[in-house]
Amino acid sequence: MKNKKRIIIIASIILIAVIIGAVRIITSSRSKVKEVEIGKVETKNLFQVISVTGNIDANNREEIELPMQQKVIKVFAVEGQEVQAGEPILQIDSTDYEYQLRKYELGLSLANSNLERLMDVGRRKDKKTLENAVRQAEIGLASSEANYNEAKRRFDQVNILYGSGAASKEEYETALKAMNDLKNQLELSSIQLGNAVNSLNDFDASRNDQIKDQRNQVESSKADIANIKDKIEKCTIKSSIDGRIVQLGVKPNQYPTMDNSIVAIYDLSKFKVNVQVSQYDAVSINLGQRSTVKVKGIDTEYKGTVTAISDAAIITMEGSNKEPKVKIEITLDNPDNRIKAGFEADIDITLEERLNTAAVGFESVLEDEEGKRYVFTVVNNKAVKRFVKTGLETDFDIQVLEGLKTGEQYIKNPPSTLKDGDPVKQLGGKKSDNKS
Repeated sequence: MKNKKRIIIIASIILIAVIIGAVRIITSSRSKVKEVEIGKVETKNLFQVISVTGNIDANNREEIELPMQQKVIKVFAVEGQEVQAGEPILQIDSTDYEYQLRKYELGLSLANSNLERLMDVGRRKDKKTLENAVRQAEIGLASSEANYNEAKRRFDQVNILYGSGAASKEEYETALKAMNDLKNQLELSSIQLGNAVNSLNDFDASRNDQIKDQRNQVESSKADIANIKDKIEKCTIKSSIDGRIVQLGVKPNQYPTMDNSIVAIYDLSKFKVNVQVSQYDAVSINLGQRSTVKVKGIDTEYKGTVTAISDAAIITMEGSNKEPKVKIEITLDNPDNRIKAGFEADIDITLEERLNTAAVGFESVLEDEEGKRYVFTVVNNKAVKRFVKTGLETDFDIQVLEGLKTGEQYIKNPPSTLKDGDPVKQLGGKKSDNKS
């Protein structure tokens, strides 16, 4: 009887141990199943963008600053009016300019008269008189030279006769005096010719200089007249562009003030946004790239196109560092009447896009020690390592070119302890139903 009880006790102990062991095995198995967030490979449109902020601007603008020392005489337009290039907007006082114009015109008339006087017939007659004087001096010099040569020849003859006693001293002295007198006359004739030539040369030089100076005066007066006429014409303020007058506060018969001296005309046929992007982003931006424009306070998303890229970078200061930035122009494709120049807007410029492509969450793609990329898929409730080839990356998704297909399950944010073959289940839910 005692043996029978002992056997029953031992059997009970063994049964309890088996039950405890089974419970521990089941519990241990369950504790190894990792809870993960499971998703499916989706077909998406992926866009790589850069985001910038800027202000809406008109397609073209003109701002005319009125002189505050000139009174406004007439105003031909009103604020809000559409105008064409060349259309007058207002007229300012040109009295002072017109007075200066009359002065310059009188100066031109006087300069022309002086020029004509320098070039008239009387002046030409004066030159002819000097030319005749030179000719007369030349003839006189030739005659004096001939007379001197004859007197010298006679003196030489008398001198020979005087030496032989055939001529008297009186004849010798008379011949010598005649020769010396004619020599003096020759020198005088030479001086007279030089003076006549110098007078003629001085006349030409002086007259030419005077004519040159007077012609310069004529041209100077003409330039002054052209300049003052231009200023008079500009007293009629005109638009140089087609657009709308958005600022015009000055009134007739008033002098402009600091508050109303600007006339602003905007071409609102198009709207654009000028922004500055960093050098690293600028190298990826090309003309024609699309963008989305979100104007603050307006719920509509506008479309835009990159229409201009500056040829030179601007060096800006970011704290204590210098950073090159490039000016980019984006033109709105579909503006409406709610858009105003000056509004602030956020712009996303699309650098690249991939449409209808397989994609997974950014954090699901891992790299091994060799730099190969892989994703954990879910097969039969287990994590299965799958190598993939990726493409375009965005802030949230990565394009999958090879290794996964749309609809396959994968682990979105695998824990660092997850290994190939580990059992997994949906975070907060049941095991995966993927049996493939």
